[in-house]
Amino acid sequence: MKKLILFSFVLVIILNIFRLDVSANTINEKSVKVGVLLYKEGIYYISEIKKELEKLENENKDVINFIFYNAEGNQELQNKQIDELIDMKVDAILLNIVDVHEADSIINKVKEKDIPLIFFNREPLSLNGIKSYNKSIYVGTQACDAGKIKSEMIINEMKKGNIKDKNKNDSLDYILLEGERDNVEAQLRSECVIRDLNENGIKTNEIATEICNWEKECAKEKINSLFDKYGDNIEVIISNNDDMAVGAVLALQEKGYNLGDPNKFISVVGIGGTGEVRDMIKKGFITGTVIQDAKEKAKILYKIVLNLAEGKKALQDTEYKFDITGVGVRMPFNGYLVRD
Repeated sequence: MKKLILFSFVLVIILNIFRLDVSANTINEKSVKVGVLLYKEGIYYISEIKKELEKLENENKDVINFIFYNAEGNQELQNKQIDELIDMKVDAILLNIVDVHEADSIINKVKEKDIPLIFFNREPLSLNGIKSYNKSIYVGTQACDAGKIKSEMIINEMKKGNIKDKNKNDSLDYILLEGERDNVEAQLRSECVIRDLNENGIKTNEIATEICNWEKECAKEKINSLFDKYGDNIEVIISNNDDMAVGAVLALQEKGYNLGDPNKFISVVGIGGTGEVRDMIKKGFITGTVIQDAKEKAKILYKIVLNLAEGKKALQDTEYKFDITGVGVRMPFNGYLVRD
């Protein structure tokens, strides 16, 4: 009898454990499985978006499961990652595409499997492919606004005497650090800052434009070389993002500039509001940055991907609306930070 009671007791425990296992697996199966494909995780802003998505996942473990991939700037690698996610039968894909020319072929591949596809941060050259698939959307920024905000920052610095006409040519002599050659947002950031300066009565003189693919080391190398050629004629360095702005400052510091001496300072402005740049602003090493909110970007991506995966409208229960294209969501920038 004792053996029978003991056996029954053990059996109950085993059944309870089995039920817990089944319950846990059921919850896991119900969670939305989402592939997140990153262009380059080493770019600060992209890494911040990943961190914020991970936080949302940890706060909603029974709701969503993110699977992260880093393409390391390689479209061929990213294509293989997309194939893996399709084979895994994910519920949706968040895509920070490497080659903006490849968007349509990726859309066609994913559309065959009826998987929702959300492009973010790197805008395809054309949004027609996204328009052709009702479960696809692009989430980016109001890129021209970043240029206008940066222009406002530069104008205010000129009024305060922090940016001077060093060579007395009645023009603002600038170097432009661009993100990428075919990146729509990078082009708009560049065009709009110069256009807005000109519209505000400021003549501009382009010393050089360098394409550095958002990378710190490239910017450092280019500014090092340009400084040797143009020296103190450089009045401002305008960067498409904070990583390149940091690279520019590091190059200037190697030349003895931007280390605290106001007589040996060249203004550098970026976009992003990264921790590294905020620290440099506090120390007076860099002029300022346009603030781009990674936390808010992650929140809207999270909401959109859940909506589409659950068969709802992409922007249901959000404060956002589509732009004129009908498939793009443009997030605003949040002002700017400047040194004292």
